[in-house]
Amino acid sequence: MGPVERQAEEAARIAQDMLDRTGAALIARDFDSFAAFFRLPKTLATEDGIRLLRNTADLRAAFDNACDHYAESGVTRLDRQVEAALFDGPEIIRFAHVTLLHGAEGPIRAPYTSCSVIARLDEGWRVVDSQYALREASAHSAAVLKAGVTGEPGEPDEGADRMDAVQTVFQSALDRMTEALLAQDYAAFRAGIALPFFMQGSESTSVLVEEDELEREFARSMTEFEVLGVTDLVRQVKGADMVGTRRIYGRYRTHILSGTRLVLPGYVSTMSLEQGADLEWRATTLMHPLGRLTLARIMREKLGDGA
Repeated sequence: MGPVERQAEEAARIAQDMLDRTGAALIARDFDSFAAFFRLPKTLATEDGIRLLRNTADLRAAFDNACDHYAESGVTRLDRQVEAALFDGPEIIRFAHVTLLHGAEGPIRAPYTSCSVIARLDEGWRVVDSQYALREASAHSAAVLKAGVTGEPGEPDEGADRMDAVQTVFQSALDRMTEALLAQDYAAFRAGIALPFFMQGSESTSVLVEEDELEREFARSMTEFEVLGVTDLVRQVKGADMVGTRRIYGRYRTHILSGTRLVLPGYVSTMSLEQGADLEWRATTLMHPLGRLTLARIMREKLGDGA
């Protein structure tokens, strides 16, 4: 086993240990044990929205909502398994995992994927970001996002001007990626992506680490555009939030057109941007309910078998 494989194995071991411990705390409704694994502020994201947990009160509300949902749904066990994990520098691990909720008579719902970022702090590894690909608008998604953002006492609310500025940055990055796709310009597309890049769908997560992996993914998209006769992408930001000073989480709706015809119904995605040392904003994760656009999947969507 080479050094790259050993690093990936170590990242997966650390991530799995954290999943096992936080999962056990959720089932036991042990908030103190659960909270010990999180750094605040922290983001939670699904296709339905983004929630910033600023303090312990916010985290407690999110924890209680999740536990209430599990109790009401009859969840007795969380089966969470790491799909992929890697170090992004010595102090950051990015990982994807699949969750299956079990009740007394077996699985309660279809598995769903999640992506998380954990950071090595003085007190150990802590979760700083999480996002969940819950394909349908579900009670579980509502429970994830239900917690209110209380803020610290005396902390001013973010002004509308700041929110508009963040959305403008996000829409600009989104537009550049869209233009690159329509122009089949890989160099322009690559300029807006940071590796490793996590592509999260409802059924699986792909992690693109190497340059050639991203280039193959781009070529695959171009082939599908040609087969489907895609002539335009209309992508409009629905909301964006600044998390810290160098990360933005945003939600946007996509319409894929062939002439004046929709290729499939519009859908909402979540994307995270991070600002590099050169001050440029690049995408690090993309989460949307469809996964890869294949002809079989598009036919299922058109026939109403998908969300």
